[in-house]
Amino acid sequence: MPSDSEITLGPKRSDGWRKVSAEVGGKDVSHLYYGPAKVHVGRHAAVTMACIGGVGTDKQHRRRGLARRVFARAVASMQGEGYTVAGLFTSRRLVAHRLYRRFGFVDVSSGRIAYKVLDPATLARRSLSSLVQQSPELGRRRLALRLCFERSRTVYLKIEGNDVSVLSRAPRRLDLSLTMSHTTFLQLFDSGIGLSHALGAKLVQWSGDAGAFDALAKAIAAFQRPVDEE
Repeated sequence: MPSDSEITLGPKRSDGWRKVSAEVGGKDVSHLYYGPAKVHVGRHAAVTMACIGGVGTDKQHRRRGLARRVFARAVASMQGEGYTVAGLFTSRRLVAHRLYRRFGFVDVSSGRIAYKVLDPATLARRSLSSLVQQSPELGRRRLALRLCFERSRTVYLKIEGNDVSVLSRAPRRLDLSLTMSHTTFLQLFDSGIGLSHALGAKLVQWSGDAGAFDALAKAIAAFQRPVDEE
């Protein structure tokens, strides 16, 4: 069993995120990340939450208490940094769900299901096609997008009129580059979170034309609005 000295707390990055990991023989075998995310409480109040993500342990090192010790170190570090609340997205189907409950985490929503994206390119094309159909402003633009999902290949797409197509290679002119996880992308199209809120929570990184980004953000907001009003 590794000693406590092998549980390491990474430096705080410029965006406030840290990595906590367990090392065996100098190799990272269990880890998680946490960082600040603003959570709105009612209409006028907000709190900065420690958002936890990237939790994982190598298969050959599971059932050795490493994840529990990494989590304990992370929670202590969050408290030391002044966080008053922490949260994460998970599934009750996961073994790790029991670990979170032991540390006092409670389920606040059961409306989300666990997703595994098998074809990111098709998912992106179909989702953006639905968006363009309901957004005249976005449909009037001719955009080349680069969409980067974590732990997956990059997808290049072209929006022209009401058509969205997947490109086989990087275009010469790139209007907008977006980086996010599969979970964040799915939430954007499932009325779970707005693009501006995802950006503020550091769930999305982007570069390129600001007008194109604003048009996309407005299109997503308009796409979500009918669902929110039901």
